[in-house]
Amino acid sequence: MTNETILVTGATGQVGRRLVPRLLAWRDSGDAVRVLVRTPEAAAGFEAAGAQAVVGDITDAADRERALDGATSVVNTAATFRDPSVEESGMYAVNRDAAVSLARESAKAGVRRFVQVSTIHVYGPGIGRPLREDDALRAPDAAEGERHLVYPHSKREAEEQIRALCEESGFDVITLRLPFVYGEGDPHIANALAHFNLGALATHAVMPMAHHADVAQAVQRALRTVRPQQPGYVAYNIAGDAPSTMYEFFELGGREFDVAAAAGRSVADLWAGVPDTTRAYRDLGFRPIYPTAKAAWRDGAL
Repeated sequence: MTNETILVTGATGQVGRRLVPRLLAWRDSGDAVRVLVRTPEAAAGFEAAGAQAVVGDITDAADRERALDGATSVVNTAATFRDPSVEESGMYAVNRDAAVSLARESAKAGVRRFVQVSTIHVYGPGIGRPLREDDALRAPDAAEGERHLVYPHSKREAEEQIRALCEESGFDVITLRLPFVYGEGDPHIANALAHFNLGALATHAVMPMAHHADVAQAVQRALRTVRPQQPGYVAYNIAGDAPSTMYEFFELGGREFDVAAAAGRSVADLWAGVPDTTRAYRDLGFRPIYPTAKAAWRDGAL
């Protein structure tokens, strides 16, 4: 059997840095995990852990070419989200342009499978029920002053362009749409609480979540699953079995939710942002290790 080389981009991000060690542990004998990182220091750390490392920038074509040399699979976790030092154009450059270019170049390089890590926010506003993979992507464009919309819109456009590439070439792409990702010391919960508009939160609003262990599980299953149909584009929602209420979310972050202040606030759509994970259960055999954030808290995995 031909040895595999899995290229991971975004390896120093919150998802990537927790994914790569698992891929190294799960790899078969003779297989390799390669990372594309921006600094020699980061490269040295990953090499010490057993990975191959290429120093470069995902937005640079020559660096992508070096990273892709000999790769058989690609996992693109690279993204910019809340970094205030990155202009909106830079967010599109990474989240959309580099992702699409990497997919196109991967197809030309003979990569077997491309796993694109995306977000459930590509769906846009809720539609009164759990969101399914075949629903239209309606994440709106970001007008001036709406920086928070750049991330979902850039991810939506990346998906649309990569899907068009697949339809033209038959390239094998699996997109994983993630909800709020947490766990293992990730500061995401604390960071999110700092950005919330506390004057608009209702106690019974919900937050779909996925633990890093389950994100890694989904990536591994996406890499290894045998697709009975012809190669092409397929998307999967990945999440725990039940979202956390906003009250519970505050508890997880060690803060008290102001129940009295939230009294009377309504939620326009209780299903907004809540994904249906049936397809991932059926096709990938995905089963959350942490079905709820409360379970992760119970097991000391936050």
